[in-house]
Amino acid sequence: MSKIIKSTPNDEYTLPVEFEHGGKIVFSMMPLIKTIPYGSPEDLERFRDIALEEKAIRRPDSVPGRKTMPPYA
Repeated sequence: MSKIIKSTPNDEYTLPVEFEHGGKIVFSMMPLIKTIPYGSPEDLERFRDIALEEKAIRRPDSVPGRKTMPPYA
């Protein structure tokens, strides 16, 4: 698996991902967001709050009092 070099969440709940060897993919996250117990489509700010790791996209540690979503990858 290639290293993730860039991902910028979009307003329409898509997650474009660019990999180190030039590969690109766009994930439509809306179907998953609708099934996450503590996330909601109205929480666009939280959707955009991601962190890149070498081979994963994750959300930062939860903030007290805020809804949280599980990791994307």
